[in-house]
Amino acid sequence: MSQTEVNVNDYDYIVIGGGTAGTVVARRLAEAKANYSVCLLEAGPSDEDAIDSHIPARFDALIKSKYDWNYDTVPQKSFHNHIMAIPRGRILGGCSAMNGTLICRGAKADYDRIASMGNPGWSWNDMLPFFKASETFHSVKWHQADMSVHGTDGPLHTEPHSGASISEKVLQSFIDCDYDYKPDMFAQGEYEGVGHAIRTVHKGIRSTSASFVYNFPKTNLTVRTGIFVDRIILEKNDGERQYKAIGVETHDDITGESIIFKARKEIILSAGAYNSPMILMHSGIGCKKHLSEVNINCKIDLPGVGNNLLDHPIVYTSYQVNDPSLTFDRFVYHDPNVLTSLIKEWHENKTGFLARFPFGTFALKRIDKTIQDPIWEAAKSQHTDDDQSNCDPSGQLPDQPHIEFWNTELYFGAPHIQHTDDHPVNPVNGEGVFTLITLLCAAQQRGTVRLSSNDPTDKPIIDHAHLNNELDVAILAEGCRLGHEVLLKGCGTKDIISGLWPKTMPYPKDTDGWKEHVRTFSGTCFHPGGTCKMAPDNDPMGVVDNHLRVRNVVGLRIADISILPLLNSGHTQAPAYAIGEKVAHMVLQDINSS
Repeated sequence: MSQTEVNVNDYDYIVIGGGTAGTVVARRLAEAKANYSVCLLEAGPSDEDAIDSHIPARFDALIKSKYDWNYDTVPQKSFHNHIMAIPRGRILGGCSAMNGTLICRGAKADYDRIASMGNPGWSWNDMLPFFKASETFHSVKWHQADMSVHGTDGPLHTEPHSGASISEKVLQSFIDCDYDYKPDMFAQGEYEGVGHAIRTVHKGIRSTSASFVYNFPKTNLTVRTGIFVDRIILEKNDGERQYKAIGVETHDDITGESIIFKARKEIILSAGAYNSPMILMHSGIGCKKHLSEVNINCKIDLPGVGNNLLDHPIVYTSYQVNDPSLTFDRFVYHDPNVLTSLIKEWHENKTGFLARFPFGTFALKRIDKTIQDPIWEAAKSQHTDDDQSNCDPSGQLPDQPHIEFWNTELYFGAPHIQHTDDHPVNPVNGEGVFTLITLLCAAQQRGTVRLSSNDPTDKPIIDHAHLNNELDVAILAEGCRLGHEVLLKGCGTKDIISGLWPKTMPYPKDTDGWKEHVRTFSGTCFHPGGTCKMAPDNDPMGVVDNHLRVRNVVGLRIADISILPLLNSGHTQAPAYAIGEKVAHMVLQDINSS
């Protein structure tokens, strides 16, 4: 292969990864008054021709396509050895181009707790300006927005989402069962209640992080798509840190041409919870023992790289309703010809079913006052006064939730439950079905990302250790029971539900029944994080400091969800944007203070 070396002075900053956080970093650095030259590298193509990435309800069309990294887990031992597909965006905009469009920041205490773990600057009050910086919030008459927590001039366009008929009924049931109605709670950092999740959808079009680099008015930002990063170039450093990051070895994803990009100031790695640790390991940064197993020379021994893999396990509980017009199943399952007209409607008017993402009402709940599982009690008895602060056995503070609920507006089932003619799962005979999704906010399980070889293009070995912790299963089972109770007792839904779906399923009768339900109908919420965790120097598993600088390396930072030592209670799109904003701010702040 031929090799082209870019002049060392061509770029001040290189950002690896054009996903949710990476585009933000590139835009904000290029906006600086000093007119720094910035190069953004993305392995996938531009999203301009990926029409399905602009249609909110067409996210599934990108899964297992060329716009997906097409990763899978290894067989999950505690989950009947299922192999789980774990979609990740391989496109400019990254996962923001194919996710659920949800802006759920999490509880205030999530960030305060991260800050208290030796990471100053990461509290809720520290992060709120960065949440707001990305956003242009569009209010609507029916929604009571708290404008003090929303931004008004960012490239990301957001707005509330009016629910389908089934969502209005689910909302009524939660309120009837004493959940406090807090319309804008998922932007305000609340930890209990029921309300509406803000969406990255405006005027029927998905808004993605690609907006940060489109129509950029200055010429100092270069965006290169189709560039696969092989490794970061490190050279010996005479200072306190052993190495300095000076460039990036890449190849053109189509032609295979080898290209080297060099950075005068810094490299910001923003490739996500799977690919960021991969790139570090291929660069010689990681666990020395593992790198030797795949014949990579270890330059910096950081055992935390690729460990502490986090996610939010979820459970799908589906219900049939006696009035099919309450749901949107008719647009997806009942008549295969409907989709053509819906796509035409979206192209012509940006309206209709495809102009919305079919999730409805959202709620947060603590379970510590209701759970009666012996596993919880055993964990409680082992929890001593020496444990951090006043955390409960799951590690949550009193102002952090254990469970998030939301309902879908048509049937959504666990991906491994396959529909066949002999075993019909999809509601194809005119039925109306919705799903209540139960999300575990603070899973105990920890997984790993490992290399399969020293070839950067080989897929990683990903183990989420799904459901390998019995306390996780116990809390999820209690969450499912509580959600089920709301739907069967609440005034909005108690008279419209005719049973679980598939219709042959009986209601679980006790704790063991709900645990079996969890083990049968669970999955992962596609919120991987933690694999390059932020931690103080005394934590041997830390990878970056509170300014997200990689240990023992000059000029290398990480900006994505992989840096979170704990996941926020909810969804990870909002913190990904905020991390991008904060990293760019810290880079520029460090320059000004030097």
